[in-house]
Amino acid sequence: MSFPAACCNTPPVKATYAAKGTKDKIDDLECYFSGSKASKRGILVNYDIFGMHANVIQLCDILGEMGFYVVLPDLVHGKPLTEAEVGNSETFSSFCKNAGSWETNEPSYQKVLDYFKQNNVESVGAIGFCWGGKMVVTALSKLKGLKGGAIVHPALIEAGDMAKVNAPLMVLPSKDEPDFTAEFDSMKDKAFFSQCFMERFDDMFHGFCGARGDWGNAEQAKRANDAIKLLVEFFNKIL
Repeated sequence: MSFPAACCNTPPVKATYAAKGTKDKIDDLECYFSGSKASKRGILVNYDIFGMHANVIQLCDILGEMGFYVVLPDLVHGKPLTEAEVGNSETFSSFCKNAGSWETNEPSYQKVLDYFKQNNVESVGAIGFCWGGKMVVTALSKLKGLKGGAIVHPALIEAGDMAKVNAPLMVLPSKDEPDFTAEFDSMKDKAFFSQCFMERFDDMFHGFCGARGDWGNAEQAKRANDAIKLLVEFFNKIL
């Protein structure tokens, strides 16, 4: 994909960071907001299982600077998993079936979509990292009001998931994710397939663009910024 000028000027990620957005609630749902509320283009960001990490906050602020109104809902309500819990198969499985299930998170997604609509945001997309990738793919198949979505080093994607989406999808796996070629190709018969895009980051690990990323490391920071540039271009095209 080529980069328009605005995309090439995407601010680079930083090792240390002070948030530029604000925290507030949509009903009882805690959220982080970034960008101009006057923007007609909104993005819902679904963080990874580590919650409101500084890296995802920074990413939201970069998207806000690029002209999008960004809402990051605290879907796990201040109770993200720890490294130890992620390594415990029983705990992780329980998370996926309960706090991390679509049934649990669908109402929160709908609250954010309703919020965008109430604030005259005309086009809305979604980004999901890790477990959030599963949530975004599911949202694209079940909810109305999303113009497209992007999944970055996604987890829990199953055969047939991408074939069900009803809007353009960008897929950015790392070296640790499966080969999604067959899944991606399952969208070929959809009218919007020309707007879909996939690029593997085979030199990066799962989580490099999220909470596991060390953006004090020059190569990780560069590749995270490469991914963010792709996200900006994708949403500039579809929203």
